[in-house]
Amino acid sequence: MQKKIKELYSKTASIGCIICLRLGYGETPAEIHHIRRYGGKRDLAPVIPLCPEHHRGNTGVHGLGKKEFARKYGVDEEGLLEQVEEILNAPNH
Repeated sequence: MQKKIKELYSKTASIGCIICLRLGYGETPAEIHHIRRYGGKRDLAPVIPLCPEHHRGNTGVHGLGKKEFARKYGVDEEGLLEQVEEILNAPNH
């Protein structure tokens, strides 16, 4: 893995799960979730931080599927990506 990508993943994961933050749970340990667009390659996909449950669990994006996940939490992956980018680009991060 390229050094820049590894640094981006680490910085992104350090935010904590973006869904947990939205739900008011505070920072929870996060994994990297790749947002695949139009069948693109995983390595080139943008990423968001999700805890194991919101990533791979029954109430997560892989457990529910993208559409049901968006319906349950009121935001889709692209909306979460925008929020993550705002946090990463904030002067105090």
